[in-house]
Amino acid sequence: MADEEGVEEEEVQETAKESENELTPVQLEKPLAPANYEIRPGLGEKFQAENVKYIITTTMQEQLMGRQYRADQAPRWAKAIANAVRQRVQELDMKRYKVVVQCTILEMKGAGIKSGQRCIWDPETDDYIDDLYRNDTIFCYTIVYGVYLY
Repeated sequence: MADEEGVEEEEVQETAKESENELTPVQLEKPLAPANYEIRPGLGEKFQAENVKYIITTTMQEQLMGRQYRADQAPRWAKAIANAVRQRVQELDMKRYKVVVQCTILEMKGAGIKSGQRCIWDPETDDYIDDLYRNDTIFCYTIVYGVYLY
């Protein structure tokens, strides 16, 4: 019986060696790169406030130049401005930034408006930029927030 047990152990060891030599699909894949935890944006990767301000200004002028305020069209204009600004800002390719755009269009009737925003963010990485457009009948205020995703 002792001889039989030794034979069985040798067979188990040989089959284990054969299975180690065979390539499995997992071994064919490249190993994963170590995780890269970026805590801060690189030197040239911060929120580009001046470029974003230019985008806001030109987009509002393109959409609203020569128009008169119409209550039925104002929501559509605001949505078009916000979408165009967001798309152009995303083309700047600021990596790891969440871009939020808010556009408000009001009729110029001599009344005032008060607005406030509150955000919790990192002042070293996050930023916002805003601009307004006015003509005889339209008041448009657009703001873009750039929030860095850790």
